[in-house]
Amino acid sequence: MNIQLLDSDHVIDFRRYYLYGFLLNLVPVYLFYPVRTAKTIQQSNIGTSSTTFLGKVFAERVKSEGFRGLYKGVGVYAIGSIGGRLVHFSTYDALRDRVYKGRGNTVGLGWLEGSSPTTINAFIGTFSALTTSSFMVPFDVVSQHLQVSKPPSPNTNNVTSLNNNNSSTSSAVPKRAISTTTSQIQHSFTPHNIKSLNSINNNSVLSSISSTKNLILNLKPKDVPLHHFLYRGWSASLLNTMSFYPAYFFTYSYTLEQIHRNKHHLSFLHSSHFLLSVSGGVAAGIIATLTSAPFDVVKTRIQIARKAGHGDLKWWNMASSIVKTEGFKGLFVGTSARMWIIVPLGSLNFWVFEKVRQWSIVKLNSEET
Repeated sequence: MNIQLLDSDHVIDFRRYYLYGFLLNLVPVYLFYPVRTAKTIQQSNIGTSSTTFLGKVFAERVKSEGFRGLYKGVGVYAIGSIGGRLVHFSTYDALRDRVYKGRGNTVGLGWLEGSSPTTINAFIGTFSALTTSSFMVPFDVVSQHLQVSKPPSPNTNNVTSLNNNNSSTSSAVPKRAISTTTSQIQHSFTPHNIKSLNSINNNSVLSSISSTKNLILNLKPKDVPLHHFLYRGWSASLLNTMSFYPAYFFTYSYTLEQIHRNKHHLSFLHSSHFLLSVSGGVAAGIIATLTSAPFDVVKTRIQIARKAGHGDLKWWNMASSIVKTEGFKGLFVGTSARMWIIVPLGSLNFWVFEKVRQWSIVKLNSEET
């Protein structure tokens, strides 16, 4: 990587850091989420009639649910993915900066000082990824269950609508009436009406929280505790992280080192850091996708399982079951879809990270230094 150590009179403004990081990560999440949905369907083998071919999966989902069906759970995933990525790279940047400045002992990483950039990046990158892996698990579980959930049948909708109409006379004020009532109250600002307005707003917030909780409760098996459901596949997620990030960071750093070392033999390559970073990112994404593919498949199967029994949800039991029923190729289902996600994003990963860091550096005032 293009290491840029901060001068003593410069610091990172983390408000800018997180703002720029959020904006630059928001578009890729929504752009590649349909591919992620297809990958989850492939790996779960739910919702496909005859094949797990990527194009066929796309066609079947669009035919049955429209293009909106490709974005089920995107809001949940976006919150977890962007939040996790920001924490990941801010942790990575802080630890790397300490090691390169000779202050690794303060965080127990003094033994890394003097090591090659490849070793430093691989270890710190993996360590920072592991710290955020637990944060991501609940968002992964909920978004994946939404991705593979079946749409309600028309008959169910009709029955629900009929029941709602029959109970409207005895139920609380409908949602549309709440909106109307709120607009009427705004014309009269008596203490009583202001109190009523605040009560309505509070009820709306509580209703939103209750709806989210009900959504999660409907997704999980009835006999599984909520915290077990949300952290289902936690150990599998750690194994997936440990199989992906060492290969990713090592390959990226090693590729850049070799390109710089042999650049006189590679005159056809442009010398700009952007293109070199993209080249390293492509190589890293391909290698890391292949090394982590079996772990990702097992993680997905565990997290979307509807069974409550803990025995079947152990990593080795799930992996053995996949091999018995589908052969070893079953451990690599969805690899092509992961390539379509990881290679483009991985090629720009470090370049975006360095740009966010560069844009967030500010100079301290003379009084602060």
